[in-house]
Amino acid sequence: MVQCKKCKQYVSLSKDEVIKCKGSCESVFHKKCVRNLKKHMQKEICEECQKNESPERISKPMIDVDLSKTSVEMLLGEVNKKLEIIYKMERSIEELKDTVDFYAEQYQSIIEFKEEAERKIKSLENKNTYLEKCNKAMEERILEIEQREKENNIEIAGLEMQNNEQILEVVNVIAEKYNLCKADIVDVKRVGRPKPERTKPQPVIVTLRSRSARDKWLSLRKTTLTNDHVYGNKSKSSIYINEDLPKYKRQLFWTSKNELKQIYKYIWIQNSNILVKKENETKIHRISCEKDIQNLKA
Repeated sequence: MVQCKKCKQYVSLSKDEVIKCKGSCESVFHKKCVRNLKKHMQKEICEECQKNESPERISKPMIDVDLSKTSVEMLLGEVNKKLEIIYKMERSIEELKDTVDFYAEQYQSIIEFKEEAERKIKSLENKNTYLEKCNKAMEERILEIEQREKENNIEIAGLEMQNNEQILEVVNVIAEKYNLCKADIVDVKRVGRPKPERTKPQPVIVTLRSRSARDKWLSLRKTTLTNDHVYGNKSKSSIYINEDLPKYKRQLFWTSKNELKQIYKYIWIQNSNILVKKENETKIHRISCEKDIQNLKA
């Protein structure tokens, strides 16, 4: 394939905007790449060859013919044979030139396509990075909204389900036993679908009137609660008062416990924050995403 000596792009010799140097270099140029096109066209050689050209270029063809041994007819026959060979060679060279020109054009098109594809890929990579940042910001915003909706809620886990259960009355019993204001209770409901294979009862979500009321209920976490305290049924199964967490934060909490329980003795929730601490140190680490877990394991 042939390249323009100036701009190094691949060119086709069949195009009008291409000129060839007939000097010693025999290079090819775009017309637009030649600084002094008029002078180049007159001498048909490039500037570099013009500088290197000797003052005298003499070409003396020499033909040695022994007429005493060769007749005119024989000489013409030999000339015709040579001319036929030259003609065939010219045709082959012309076909080869056309083929090379074709592939030069194709190759140049491929290079241009590759450059355009690389520009598009770079643009898409930048766009993808921007969308990832937007997506992360949106996820954080959604998590913040979900958490705000649950900031007055508590979760009661382990509370056994009774036949014909009146769950509000059951929660009122807990409030009376531990001197909590029943008027602060806005809504009570069991969540999740009952499953035959499920051994633990479905959790109960209690919505309270204010965050201060929620904090009073959460103070019961330090108190040992069993179903016997609520129902008087001699059941020693424990009842736990927890913060009501969004699904993502709940999964992150359980992942933290499973992944870090061999390294960190204390793993807990406080004001919707997942916190961990080793036994013999005072430094507390906050976990916001799974990457934080991996960093703490390293």
